[in-house]
Amino acid sequence: MTLTNLWKHASKESPALSESDHRSKSRQWFRIGEWMLVALLAANLGTRILPRAWYTLNTDFPNYYLTARLLSEHYDTSRVFEWVWLQRQKDHRDIAQRTVGMVPITPFSTLAVYPLASMPALAAKRCWLILNLGLLFATLSLLHALTYLPWRRISLVFTLSLPLTINFAFGQYYVLLLFLLTLSCWLDVRQRRFLAGIVVGIAAGLKIFPVLYLLYFLRKGNGRAFAGGVAGSLCTAIVSVLAFGWELNRTYLVQVLPSVLRGEGLDPYNLQLSSLGSLLHRLFVYEPQLNQHPAMNAPWLFAVLHPLLQMMIMAPSLLLAVPNESRPSQIRLEWAAITLASLAISTSPASYLFTLLILPISLILGSLQGKKSALWVAIILPLYAAAGFVRGIDEGRDGWFALLRVPRLYMLVLLCVFAYALLFRERQREVEWSVNRAWAVALSLLLAIGIVLNLRHQKGLYADYQWRIPLPKPVLMAANPAIQEDSVLFIALLSDGYHLAVDRLGTVQFSDINRDDYLTMTTANGERWIEQTGHETTIVSSAKWSEGIRQAESPVASFDGRWLAFLRENHGRAGIWVRDLSHPVEADRPVTPPELNVLEMSFLPNGELVFSGASEGPPGLFTTDQAGKIQSLGMTDARYPSVSPDGRWLAYSELDGGNWNLRLRDMKNGQTHKFTQAACNSIEPSWSSDSQSLIYASDCGRGLCLTALCRRRIFH
Repeated sequence: MTLTNLWKHASKESPALSESDHRSKSRQWFRIGEWMLVALLAANLGTRILPRAWYTLNTDFPNYYLTARLLSEHYDTSRVFEWVWLQRQKDHRDIAQRTVGMVPITPFSTLAVYPLASMPALAAKRCWLILNLGLLFATLSLLHALTYLPWRRISLVFTLSLPLTINFAFGQYYVLLLFLLTLSCWLDVRQRRFLAGIVVGIAAGLKIFPVLYLLYFLRKGNGRAFAGGVAGSLCTAIVSVLAFGWELNRTYLVQVLPSVLRGEGLDPYNLQLSSLGSLLHRLFVYEPQLNQHPAMNAPWLFAVLHPLLQMMIMAPSLLLAVPNESRPSQIRLEWAAITLASLAISTSPASYLFTLLILPISLILGSLQGKKSALWVAIILPLYAAAGFVRGIDEGRDGWFALLRVPRLYMLVLLCVFAYALLFRERQREVEWSVNRAWAVALSLLLAIGIVLNLRHQKGLYADYQWRIPLPKPVLMAANPAIQEDSVLFIALLSDGYHLAVDRLGTVQFSDINRDDYLTMTTANGERWIEQTGHETTIVSSAKWSEGIRQAESPVASFDGRWLAFLRENHGRAGIWVRDLSHPVEADRPVTPPELNVLEMSFLPNGELVFSGASEGPPGLFTTDQAGKIQSLGMTDARYPSVSPDGRWLAYSELDGGNWNLRLRDMKNGQTHKFTQAACNSIEPSWSSDSQSLIYASDCGRGLCLTALCRRRIFH
């Protein structure tokens, strides 16, 4: 070859070599950029989030820890879902968290921190953080093995997750849940189907939505995984019952879980959750305090649209799954789709829930590598980061403007559409029409059942709005009402704790908050007795001469002001004690035996007491005299007794279909009349001085047991 030809040949080769070198250098700089971003985000977690989490208690960790600690101290935990009762236990243990509440948490989930319950709360959280860091690295390793993504890409997905940092800051359990779901997916891909189902069943004990994976196993024709899921779920249920007893688990099953599935576990109108349920509540359900200006007051639209839209989001993740298909790439995409759909239809999607987005996004990125998919990656990563970063906006204009204030919901739906498009592209064979038709019919039947149950739930649900007492919006819960002259007194839960509130002619005043909470109170003859709870519970009186009663709670005064009854607790079980206020030097006397756990009580005009109590089973109503002679009234699943001042009527609440509804019992002939009948809770009745009217607490149209007050005349 001549020098001329060599020169021409080199001239033709050099541009190609130069372009190849350029691409190689670009990829190298891109890798460096990825590692730098990972290092920057990891430094934020390590230097800002973790140190702050190390020294503070906040949100849900105290709830898990407190319940686990009560269990470790052999307390009766049957009342854990009651806001005031749990707050009292928190105050007694000096836990540095202003308010606590177990709704909508499962009892089983609290067992995750049970081994740490003997430690002080902050020390337990620190151990929990260390354990979560270990689970985080284990999950990262599993995802690397599942997706074959480079370590820097997996690490980038983790560090881009703002919900992950929130999870660490608040001490949540979603890293544990992420690990379990990732492990189950890893087992499923490796065809260890029964074990995969077992792990899903355990995950369902922590958070109810993994039960949806059982539908996926059925769709795949994966009987072993389905059987494992059922077995795992049954094991968590058995462990929960053995640990906490049947009553607490019954409360969860018949009261808490149905409310959570409807999006009514907490404030159902709060758009900060950016959930489908909160958006539809805000658009179509009027509530006198929480949602005064819906776009349209048409609750039936919520009843229809909520299950319909949930099914529209969820159904494609099942219908696009290919039965008996075991290719790892197909299984990974199906898991991504079912996880995204579950998160999109969640009824309680707090920010830390979206820590779980790490799993489907990693699976999707793994399916895209090695393909010409730069555009797809450029779409999914910003959507993923934004879905974790943004949240709903609860303030602003009302009506249809609510549609503009739930951006996270729309991003989750877009991620679902993205996953479904990838699934559709990945399928290598069509599913038989008969199989798809059978599943479409089954899902349509589930949808119809959901709509019918929703419409049935709404029957009479909003009837008590006409008797509502107007309350300021900062009041999250109004409880324990009483009437004193021209004022209504009640206990108000605000963002900074529990206050004594006085509503005088429509103007509400709150007690100043201090280190203690005001949890219950009673009135008689112009005097008030208030339960003030801190490290120790004390009943204090508005009378200056009166000294506080130590280690006493839930005071009830007789109509004539002579007697004061209160509860003293021992390991979560309480008994009635009575003090003669006309002879304050006399010692307080117990009037109920230790085997009865007393919940509430009320005086009869003759000084006897009607009380609600339980031994091992459901609560019932009893009477006792001053000497402690107890007689049963023959009513079970009954609480919150209140005797009218004239002694003629007994108002109480009866558990009916998972809801506490008010009943009136004629004390002369024993006949009982239904006073409320709706799929919500009407509790804590209190009589006016003329025995003609009742004030009671109602959560109808609101979050579970986050009650407002109603005043209703009984006799005309």
